[in-house]
Amino acid sequence: MTSCPSTPSTADTVDALIYSHFKRTNPEALLDLFSKEKRKTLERNYHQIEPDLLKTMWKNYRIQKSAQKSQLKLVSMEESPEPNQEAAESWKTDWMHGRFCSLRSLRKSTDLALYHHFKSKLHSDNFFQDSGEFSRNFKALEKLFDEETRQQYEKLMQTTDVPSFKRMLAFYRLEELKPKRKPVFRRTVIFKCRLCKKEVRGERMQGNEFLLHIGKHEKLHCYCFMEGCDKSLKTCKTLVMHVNEKHNLRSSELDSRQYHLLMTAKTEFYRKAAKFLDRYFPPESFVRFFNRKKRNATHLKDPKCQDCGEVVRDGHAQRRHIATHLELSFKCVVEGCETTFTPPTFLSAHLLCRHNRKIRDLTEKELFAHKKAKEDFNKQIEEEVPKFFRIKPALMEDSK
Repeated sequence: MTSCPSTPSTADTVDALIYSHFKRTNPEALLDLFSKEKRKTLERNYHQIEPDLLKTMWKNYRIQKSAQKSQLKLVSMEESPEPNQEAAESWKTDWMHGRFCSLRSLRKSTDLALYHHFKSKLHSDNFFQDSGEFSRNFKALEKLFDEETRQQYEKLMQTTDVPSFKRMLAFYRLEELKPKRKPVFRRTVIFKCRLCKKEVRGERMQGNEFLLHIGKHEKLHCYCFMEGCDKSLKTCKTLVMHVNEKHNLRSSELDSRQYHLLMTAKTEFYRKAAKFLDRYFPPESFVRFFNRKKRNATHLKDPKCQDCGEVVRDGHAQRRHIATHLELSFKCVVEGCETTFTPPTFLSAHLLCRHNRKIRDLTEKELFAHKKAKEDFNKQIEEEVPKFFRIKPALMEDSK
């Protein structure tokens, strides 16, 4: 198991970022922002802070959040749902900080984030414990922002949810920790739920594991689609288990109508759960990467094809390579379309490019045909894999 490299506390890093920013832009302001002892400590660590890191963090946060918003097509800030638990906690922030990220001026957004930082510290639960700290934060607001600017930012903050430096820093650190290359080991990420504090592992930042955990906290309801059964389940996973155990039907045994209803239930559940993703698993809840005993099974195979000698290291690419040798092809499930491709998983890209549709938009008949094509493909490939990419005996022993 690997863990994140040791870093200073988030609060100290935020102070260092602010110190570095104002040392270059407004050195005189440092006298009002930090105590003499704190300035000495920050000065010693000044050269360890990357120049313009504050702006880099904001740019990174803006780009990534915009990409997520485009990918998930979630509701707007005004329609964003509240978590099931109503207790007022700091982590319940706006899902996307969409309006903040849409600000065009880098300087304005940076200054707004700074204003929000000092204003938040001014109203924090702990400011009464340190009158000197309260005085410095109060002076900072007056020193850095004139009255007109303060009024402008106050008005802007009424309609704009500003992310904290802590959140942007966490997002930046998470991006920096991502592997630059595709690793031999699967990079499982671990986040801690901000409500129940349970650590949840997933193979990607927005994986189904996190969405399924959200279903334990939120009433998202997955109703059984079997005739005569109105059982309500917490997640789509428990729905599949219910159908298997109570109705004695596995997913592979469902007819076209039942399979279509199951996939519709899954799509709807994940869509609803995704609205709460940033509330339960925001960037600052990231714990570490987890690699132990999670190695990609491809490393057990000889990457050299036994038929043609081509070296293929990726598992998915190996399956496509085998399908080429076997001349396997599958016809598009949309009526009237004669396009063929290998493997059937390529249907997603074909649907989007050719028919402007997604898998979830398929009709009952089309979806069932896609299911059968995948099952047939997987069955044929699994039988042929050892013939083309043999298992390495030595590695097989090591993996036990």
